[in-house]
Amino acid sequence: MDQARKKALEVLTRWEKRGSTMDPLFDAFVMENPLLTDLDKAFAREIVYGVLRWRGRLDWIIAAYSRIKPSRLERAILAILRMGAYQILFMDRVPAAAAVDESVKLAKGLRKKEATAFVNGILRSIAEGRKEITYPDLQTNPIEYIAAFHSHPLWLVRRWVDQFGRDETIALCEANNHFPPLTVRVNTLKASREAVIKRLHDQGIEASPTPFSPAGLRIKDPPSLASWGPLQQGWLQVQDEAAQIVSLILAPKPGERILDLCAAPGGKTTHLAQLMQDQGEIIAVDVSPAKLEIVQENCRRLGIAIVKVKAFDATRPLPFAPGSFDGCLVDAPCTGLGTLRRHPEGKWRIKEQDILRLQEMQGQILRQAAPLIKKDGGILVYSTCTLTQEENEGVISAFLSEHKEFSLEHVSSLLPPGCEGLVDEQGCLRTLPHRHKTDGFFAARLRRR
Repeated sequence: MDQARKKALEVLTRWEKRGSTMDPLFDAFVMENPLLTDLDKAFAREIVYGVLRWRGRLDWIIAAYSRIKPSRLERAILAILRMGAYQILFMDRVPAAAAVDESVKLAKGLRKKEATAFVNGILRSIAEGRKEITYPDLQTNPIEYIAAFHSHPLWLVRRWVDQFGRDETIALCEANNHFPPLTVRVNTLKASREAVIKRLHDQGIEASPTPFSPAGLRIKDPPSLASWGPLQQGWLQVQDEAAQIVSLILAPKPGERILDLCAAPGGKTTHLAQLMQDQGEIIAVDVSPAKLEIVQENCRRLGIAIVKVKAFDATRPLPFAPGSFDGCLVDAPCTGLGTLRRHPEGKWRIKEQDILRLQEMQGQILRQAAPLIKKDGGILVYSTCTLTQEENEGVISAFLSEHKEFSLEHVSSLLPPGCEGLVDEQGCLRTLPHRHKTDGFFAARLRRR
C-alpha cells in the first residue's frame, strides 16, 4: 500500500474527528515522519489540502454515483472516496486506474468486504465518466450552485452573496481555491530587501517584491523550509503580505513601549520589533505558553531582543499599569475566513454560530486593552483575518460607542504608495484575496485622547 496515501487518509480521518486546524496535525503525522520521502510528503500534502479545498464539489460528484448520501457514509470510507475522486478529477499526472487501485487497497485495510466493492464501483464510474454531472442552475439557484461547484458551505456563500453580490462571491471562492504563493517578510534588521533578493537569486531562487508591503517577497518554487538557509538564519519570516501591512498601521517608533495581545506565533510581534529597530520594549501576551515558546524562537532566529512574553488571558484584566503603553496591537482570535487559501479546512471547521461567540470575545479583549493605552495620543490597532462584518465593523462600532475617549483614524497616510485600494470608506484596512491576491484582513486604528 502506498505510504503517502495511507498517511493522507490517516490525517484526514483524524482531522474529521478533531475538527482542529490542519497544519499542526499534518506536520506531526507527515512532515515529521522519517519514513516518508520528500516526494511522499509533497504528494500527501497535495491530496490532503486538495481534498479539503474541493470537498464540497467532491461530495456533490460522489453523491451522483452513490446510493448512500455522503453525510451518511462511514468517515474513513468517505475520506477514501474523496481522495480517489480528487486524484481522478484534479491530479492529471496520476493515472485514473492507479487512483482507483490505490483507493481500493486503502478500503481493504478497513477489513470490510462491502467497503472495497463500494469504493471500487463508485471510483471506476467517476473515472469512466458514466454520468454527466449537473449542478444547480446559476441563474435560479446561485447560492446552491456556488456552494457545490466552488466548494464552499451554503451558510458562508449566502452571507457573501448578501455582502459582496453574486459575481464577486464567485471570484472570492475561486481565489480561495487556488494555492497561494509563499510570501515572506525580509528581516531588515539583518539585510535590505534588495540584498536578500540578490542572495536568493545567487542560490537560483526566484523572488519578487510584493506590491504593497515594502518588506515582502513572493517566492517561486521555494525549497523545503525546514532546511532553507535564509529562513533558518533569520533573514526571512514567513508572513502573508496583508499581515505585514497591519504592523505598519500601528507604526511603532524606536524606544516606545508596545503591547501585543494574542501575539502567537509572533509574525506581527517580530515585525513591530523590526519597525522599532529593536529599540524599546514589546510585551507579547498570549493565553498559550506553548505558543509563546514559538514567539521566543522566532525572536531568537531573527535576532530580536526587545520582546518579553507573558502568558495571560487577554479577555480578563491584565496586570499592567493604566496608560503604560504607547501603543497596542489586538490581533484578535477570529473565524479566519480571510485565510481559506492557506487553510481550506476552515470552510468546514468554522460554523456560523462561531461568529457571535468570537465577536463577544473580541470585544472583551478590546475592553481590557483600552485603559492600558496612554491617555494623550496612545494608539490601539484592532485586526482580524476574517471577512465578517460582525467581527470587524461590528466590534469597532460597539467599542467606540462605549469608549468616547477613542476615535477612528484614517490609515492611508501610514501606508506606502500604491496601497490606496486597500483602504475602505471608513479609513480601515481591508484586503480581499480575489482583489488584492493577499489574505483577507481588516484593521482599524484608534487614537486615545
